[in-house]
This record gives sequence, structure tokens and C-alpha cells, in this order.
Amino acid sequence: MVELNLINLYIGIGIFAYIAILYLTYRDMRIFRRTGYFSYRKGAFKGIIASTLVLLGTFLIPSVSDILGLALIFVGLMINQKGKREQVFTNANAFDRFLGKTDIVRTPEEIKEDYLKQQEELEKKKKKR
Repeated sequence: MVELNLINLYIGIGIFAYIAILYLTYRDMRIFRRTGYFSYRKGAFKGIIASTLVLLGTFLIPSVSDILGLALIFVGLMINQKGKREQVFTNANAFDRFLGKTDIVRTPEEIKEDYLKQQEELEKKKKKR
């Protein structure tokens, strides 16, 4: 009986982690869409991978091993750690930050120009090696 309660608790932890990662991933996608900053795109990709691991871990808890499932959840959370990001919130309040509304909105032309500059910098770094 006690073990069943622990398994339910572990599943709850996994579901909470999954929902949190999906929220952060959605927020990163929204910020990338508005600003074009590629660090947010990278964060969204990491979030998709992390959410897959967390969901797999949540499914493994009752069927295979609770320790293995919790380990996968932990690895997923570690993959989803915050990386280096550009400053996109200047005057936004807490609710706007929560929703991912940014003070910076760039046009597609600005985003393309920034992308081309980044590609040129990467090419220069490759040539130096």
C-alpha cells in the first residue's frame, strides 16, 4: 500500500515536470517567433528533447522501475537548464514575462539580417581553426 502511494507521488512529480518543461518550451518558441534570437530556438529544441525524456520516465515508473523513471525525469530536467539568453524584457511586468510577451519585436528582414551575420561569424571561426 505504501509503495503504491510512492509510485503515485513519483508519477505526479513526472507529470508536473512534463507540464513545466512544455510551458517553458512554448514560451521559448513564442519569444523566438517575436524576436528571432536563436538562443530561444535552441532552448525550444532542448525543451522538446527534455519533455520526451520526462514523459518516457513517467511511463517507466509504474511498469519497469521507479528509480529508472525518476532518473530519466532528472536527466530531462537537467537537459532543459537555462542557457545564455539575450535580454528581451525591459518594461514587461511579471504576467507579461510569464506569457512570453517581449518588448522587442523584430521584422522578418531584421531577423534574416541577424541570421546572415551569425552565419558569417561561424564561417570565420571555422576558417581560423
